[in-house]
Amino acid sequence: MFLCSYKNLSVTRVGVRNDPGPQWGARFDLDQDLRPLFPYVNGQFSGAKLRDQPERIQFVLDGVGCTLYNTEVVAAPFGDQKQAQRFVDRIVATLNELYERRDSLRPSYRKAKELPVLALYRLLPKTNCRECGLPSCLAFAGALSRGATSPDRCRGISNPLSHHAVYPVYDRDGNLASTLEIELPLPPDKQGGTPPLTAGGVTGISLTPREIEVLRLLARGATNPQISAALAVSRHTVKSHVTHILDKLGVQDRTAAAVWASRQNLA
Repeated sequence: MFLCSYKNLSVTRVGVRNDPGPQWGARFDLDQDLRPLFPYVNGQFSGAKLRDQPERIQFVLDGVGCTLYNTEVVAAPFGDQKQAQRFVDRIVATLNELYERRDSLRPSYRKAKELPVLALYRLLPKTNCRECGLPSCLAFAGALSRGATSPDRCRGISNPLSHHAVYPVYDRDGNLASTLEIELPLPPDKQGGTPPLTAGGVTGISLTPREIEVLRLLARGATNPQISAALAVSRHTVKSHVTHILDKLGVQDRTAAAVWASRQNLA
């Protein structure tokens, strides 16, 4: 058995006190260093996040968010103190089981990257269109930073330029020793479903699927209000898409954009 007992258990109120939902969190200490288990937790729990500074692993067990440090465990939320105390035994049993099965499990050494909210915000159209289901672009950036949403939920984000492949590195005995992450070109069929468009042999012009829809309607003579009605988005969102299209094409007005669309057989 990897872990025999825990100590210094504390169960305290968390969150807003007048919140009718779960309001309790638990923390406790262990004598055993948990870090050797981090790769196995990372490999077994979907959505687990292995992080540095401080070194820790975050995952969800039975609907409860857990964070393991080297000798400390924090978990929340719980509906009451008794539920929190029962869960402590559950997580200790889970960690012991992982330790006993470690020889048959595949560890994952991939670490989650912290993405700054403001850096992510600069990727967004800043229209607060709410098509992603969140109240603002800043809220979407915050959710994206936490891993609570994905970039494809925003129609205004440009197609990615590359993706990362994670390859296993094995030792001489055939055991996974580490992983190696390599940046690869993004295949055309993975770029939002639409290959980047180019004009006059000039590369680097890439339109999102929604921008192509707007451009098609614009090239057919539709006004912003008409595009708004056709695509069921706000006029402000349409205006933002048109601005992005003109910037990407390097043209000054809608007429020039329509000419470009015609040459690309989009009209």
